[in-house]
Amino acid sequence: MGPSFAGDTGKGPEVSDSKPMGMRIGESVFCAGYLAFALIAGMVLAAHESGEAGGFCSTCAAMALLLCFGDAFHLIPRILINLRGDAHSALQKQRRAFWLGLGSLISSITMTVFYVLLPDAMRQMPGAPTVAASSLQVLHVVLIVLAVVRIILCLLPQNRWFDARGDARWGMYRNVPFLAMGAITIWYLVAWYGAWLMAVLVFVSFVCYLLVVLLARKYPAVGMLMIPKTICYIWMIALFLAAL
Repeated sequence: MGPSFAGDTGKGPEVSDSKPMGMRIGESVFCAGYLAFALIAGMVLAAHESGEAGGFCSTCAAMALLLCFGDAFHLIPRILINLRGDAHSALQKQRRAFWLGLGSLISSITMTVFYVLLPDAMRQMPGAPTVAASSLQVLHVVLIVLAVVRIILCLLPQNRWFDARGDARWGMYRNVPFLAMGAITIWYLVAWYGAWLMAVLVFVSFVCYLLVVLLARKYPAVGMLMIPKTICYIWMIALFLAAL
């Protein structure tokens, strides 16, 4: 199965010695670079909390650090697995399934919260158009309800996070409210803020994510789409930094 770099892809794939060492090292460097960038960006944004755009910087710092924290649970085990190669005992395979499953669960939750915080970041961004408070309140309620439903679905044992095979049906169920959050996010980014680039990044990330969820089990190479998905998140954080 192809690599899964960030977020809930249904199940973290097992790494095999059949994958060339250069590819495994390249994937590990990419994952480590992404985590380092998100951490440094979050710290830079947090350092500007006392400035004129303090609220914006606080929200964006929280979002960047949230991504780093959540994805670290998924990516650090993947880096270690990449460098160690195949598991040769049932206990090793069980431990890998546990850590990859736990990482996928945690990153699924943190990625969901990321999209709950994004409206605040857009509202507070310097130079952003003014949006009616009532509209923002409705948006927040809808996103929070969808996020709570998504998180509850993620926490149900039927997902079988710690089973190496997972459950494909529940992979679909838990992603329905998340995809709804994505559609709403793209809509308000364009309709309210004219933030076309941000909307395109969100759209591309969700398309890549959805294709991996639907097809990666049958077509492992589709897992490579998690690379452009992760790049979209890096670009979004970079846009926050550029707005300082």
